[in-house]
Amino acid sequence: MGEREPHKEIVGRGVLHYLSHPGTEDTFSGYGLTHYPNRPDRLVGLLMVDRPHPADPAWLQSVSETYGECRLHPMTAGGERGLACRMRIEPDSVPHLRRSFGAQTDAIQAALTPLLEQPPAPTLRLRWDDEQRAWTSRFAAPNELLPEVRQVFEQSGYGSLAVETNVGVVHVCHAPDADIEGFRGQPASYRWELVEMPTAPLVRLGVRIFDRPAQPFFFESFLNVGEADQLHTLTRMAGQDKLYLAFYGDDLEYRFTKILDHDEGQWQRLDEITERALAYWQSLPPGQRDFDLAKAIFMLSGI
Repeated sequence: MGEREPHKEIVGRGVLHYLSHPGTEDTFSGYGLTHYPNRPDRLVGLLMVDRPHPADPAWLQSVSETYGECRLHPMTAGGERGLACRMRIEPDSVPHLRRSFGAQTDAIQAALTPLLEQPPAPTLRLRWDDEQRAWTSRFAAPNELLPEVRQVFEQSGYGSLAVETNVGVVHVCHAPDADIEGFRGQPASYRWELVEMPTAPLVRLGVRIFDRPAQPFFFESFLNVGEADQLHTLTRMAGQDKLYLAFYGDDLEYRFTKILDHDEGQWQRLDEITERALAYWQSLPPGQRDFDLAKAIFMLSGI
């Protein structure tokens, strides 16, 4: 008898998570909604700042100076406040998130829902510290790469990835410093394509930057409609009027962003490609589906 594939839970957008304290039943330091599908590490909500002592006014001032806003809201009957913010949960702390803390869960989820469409500016990296028995935070630097994106580039080298951010989908492009300097002020073109491989469809974005007209620099990125978060990225991109190319150099530090028009014709093309890709994916036998293999074979083909 064959074995079933392990069930993979799909966590939707807007699912409530609490920053729990391991070993306790009713203690938490904040709560937030998943900003993107299948990303419990990316929340938007309230972080408790008045526990165990009232927040330091100097720290609140630094939040305001860094992000241009600092909105506080009561979180407890005693008036303890929380900072409205975006939360980036460090990978080793994601297991300490909990989905329920009693009867108020539905009310809290409803109250936070507007933040999904109008997320606050403050962005904090959060992790559970076993020694301090507390959640610790630090400001996320503007344009700082997420750890998982940095890790991909460290392992695979130069390339491009689509990343969801507060301004929309950004195509993060890692390239040599010498080339990036030549990109400034140069024209660029792009094309969405569907590549139907035997084991998966590839939604491909190819970008050419004409720093050297006879030999333009080429970036490509691939998205998998079989993954809920990547399908959401495509859906979001299909209504986005700008294509953002954020360039990161040899040290994976931010250099600058090039912005291209992404008009209605491109939306329609991407919509059609996404629908066709999803239909093709669903037509494949489950045991045959393998996006990584499809991508690897395509890239080896040199097309």
